[in-house]
Amino acid sequence: MDIGSAFTYMFDDEEWIKKLAIGGAIALVAFILSPIIIGIVLMLPLTGYMIEVLKNVRDGQTQPLPEWSDWGGLFKTGLMVVVIAVVYNIPAIILACGAGIIQGVGPQLDSDTASTLTFVAVCLNCLQILVSIICNLFVPAAVIRYAQYDTLGAAFQFGDIFNFIKANIGDYIIVVLLSWVASIIAAFGVILCLVGVFFTFFWSILVTGNLYGQLAKKAPVTM
Repeated sequence: MDIGSAFTYMFDDEEWIKKLAIGGAIALVAFILSPIIIGIVLMLPLTGYMIEVLKNVRDGQTQPLPEWSDWGGLFKTGLMVVVIAVVYNIPAIILACGAGIIQGVGPQLDSDTASTLTFVAVCLNCLQILVSIICNLFVPAAVIRYAQYDTLGAAFQFGDIFNFIKANIGDYIIVVLLSWVASIIAAFGVILCLVGVFFTFFWSILVTGNLYGQLAKKAPVTM
């Protein structure tokens, strides 16, 4: 895997300024409108764009940044990726809801019971964090499989996904860790200015798409 290129390849595109500007602008508007549903919806084409990058890298295209053209397709693909992530995180979501309910009920009870429930809620929150990390370790493989077959069901063929991860465990761990590193780096965009964080956020999406694409291309297991 060419790890270095995953972080810089986007700047080799002849129209990288335009393409990154569009992605960054969408991220900025989505953040501004995040209190209402349209802000969340605007994040979908960014995720869909990541899948197109994944496919282009997997297919060996020298300049994998796609054009911002098929907006309907980007929204649809982005929605599918969100569904995949949500389904895989259902155990963590259940734990978080349980902790929230307990924390809400606690203040209405006597002090001893409230203290006990607070302790239980803290334990559930800690468990939720651990479960969330474990659940999200499977999401990249599910997304890669979805991109391979363009069907949502492919992302939930758990036996094949587990075999894919097991057969590529070294590269898989690298891809997951570097994707997290890219997200952390993106957060430092705020150092440049408030607007900068949104362009570095989109950059981290492009890094993730490239890493997923390289893994899909190299994977020795038939997906």
